[in-house]
Amino acid sequence: MGVSRMKDLVKESKALERFVFRNSWVIIDGPNLYYSLYFNSDPKLDQQHGGDYSAFRELVLSFFNNLKKCKITPLVVLDGGSEPGKEDTIKNRMQDKIQKAKRISETKAQRWENILPPLVKDIFIQILQEEKIEMEQCLGEADQTVVRYANEKKCPVLSNDSDFYIFDLPEGFLLIDEFQWNKVEKGGIPAQRYKISAFCEHFNVDRNHMALFAAISGNDYSRLEDRGEFIKRYPEPQQPETQQPVVHQPAILHFLAGLRGKTNEEAVRAALQLVGKTSEEDIRPFLESTLKYNVDQEPPRPDLPAWVITAVQAGSLTSFVTSVVTYRSMTLTPLVEDFSKPSSYAASLRLREFFYGLLIGKQPCREYDRNGTQIIDQVVTPELPAGTAEDLQKLELAHLNEAPEDLRQRVLYEALRCSTSDTENVPDRLKLPLCVTRFWFQYRQQNHPDALNESCLQALLLGFVYGEDGADLSFKVRIDGLLPGNQPVSCLKLGVAHAFSQWQNCMRQSLHLNQLLRFPLPEPLCYRLYCGPLLHQLQKVLEGNTNMFSELRNLLDEEHSALLETSLRITGSQLAGAEEWQTQKRKKKKQKAPESSDKKQR
Repeated sequence: MGVSRMKDLVKESKALERFVFRNSWVIIDGPNLYYSLYFNSDPKLDQQHGGDYSAFRELVLSFFNNLKKCKITPLVVLDGGSEPGKEDTIKNRMQDKIQKAKRISETKAQRWENILPPLVKDIFIQILQEEKIEMEQCLGEADQTVVRYANEKKCPVLSNDSDFYIFDLPEGFLLIDEFQWNKVEKGGIPAQRYKISAFCEHFNVDRNHMALFAAISGNDYSRLEDRGEFIKRYPEPQQPETQQPVVHQPAILHFLAGLRGKTNEEAVRAALQLVGKTSEEDIRPFLESTLKYNVDQEPPRPDLPAWVITAVQAGSLTSFVTSVVTYRSMTLTPLVEDFSKPSSYAASLRLREFFYGLLIGKQPCREYDRNGTQIIDQVVTPELPAGTAEDLQKLELAHLNEAPEDLRQRVLYEALRCSTSDTENVPDRLKLPLCVTRFWFQYRQQNHPDALNESCLQALLLGFVYGEDGADLSFKVRIDGLLPGNQPVSCLKLGVAHAFSQWQNCMRQSLHLNQLLRFPLPEPLCYRLYCGPLLHQLQKVLEGNTNMFSELRNLLDEEHSALLETSLRITGSQLAGAEEWQTQKRKKKKQKAPESSDKKQR
């Protein structure tokens, strides 16, 4: 949700007060926080190459550590699936993101244009769980839940969402953009707090009419096309030509000031009468829109099994399940990729088919994706796992969480076209990533038989080892030395960006399928798996120097050397120089034989 031009009106009302925030609970709008941290970082975190998740994690940890220093206790609330009534808003935002992603891929984007890398939300939730930060993921829009918690705990809300200017929050609303969390002073954080009482006093508006003001002036659900009638009735003073064009929100506030004490229905009727609309059909959407700000009204509960609801709320199951089960739809968020090629989501279609099959059986699901730079919707037929009638009954959503683990694991492996024998000698933390990488590589070989597939695969596998805690220091130093540092970013190689976006799509959809199947494979720490700038630079070096992969893997200790060899076997890669590498490995092993008994244990 969002109310147009509210920030300008708030500045005009002088309803913001500066203060130092400490010793309190705070209810945090989760999506607003991770968007703000990622987009407003200094230096700016990578978007063009698919994201820098390790750096993002450090930023999130710093944020929560500073809250802890100031004795601020956070409760993070996350949105769930989208709700009916805002389809046009969602499509408009998706179209805008497609254009932004294309400009970023062409390095033509303005500095304020942003596209969130695909794994940010999943990694953000993993960090909250890892740090034991209290959180709740909603089944739909989170705004009402955020306000309810803030009023229960008598604390402010932290967000950038302009809807929180409308809700009645006794302890106020803190803007993330003005929340100087990295400048702790005197045991607190400098902030600006908005209070609805100051805003309403400035405009002489009944605070009970603020929801109506949002509905009439324009939010995600409604907007009154007044054909300039409000401005005619309540003209603003003449503005200099350099000012922005006159807008109707101040006039609407002047109109509402004359209706103090009236009910919302009486005020809606008066507003619509002003523009010549009097039918009940005209009135209903605006009254329904005002209910979005009523925290006493419980939001509709989706028809989902209790275990699914519990898992979604705990953040251990993606909220996409609510959109699929309730609305039979999925919106595929635009990514930075090659827009002359089919959407990179095509690579993970099989995984989504299994995901839909477990959720809704054979009922079709509508996906919103892109074709070129235009939104398309396409119907996907779900895929049911192979198995007996008894197996399929055990995999029904109502009791999927109680199905035998070996059956749930078999379904995951079937979707990924792998088997248990493929991952016998793989550490648990890398079983899912390597299965995903094999699945992605096979897709690339069949559908995009490019020369760059091998170098992209090599870069990913070296990146996995680089993310390991015990990886050899000389190996990490050598890879760090390949990065361009502070040099200007070179022109993005679109084919590589597309390949890595396909991998990230496969990884994310596998995470969600694994969650739905209740973790037959351990969930990996995703921030360790992908660093866009590093992988793009590695791919560039590996493609230009066929000996570089051998040089890098020869720097690994025996354990990580074996891990890389296993990874190559699983993915089915045929790498040049493999025999030479095996010979060099045997020589190294003979040289180290006397000290092998003292080998460091992990």
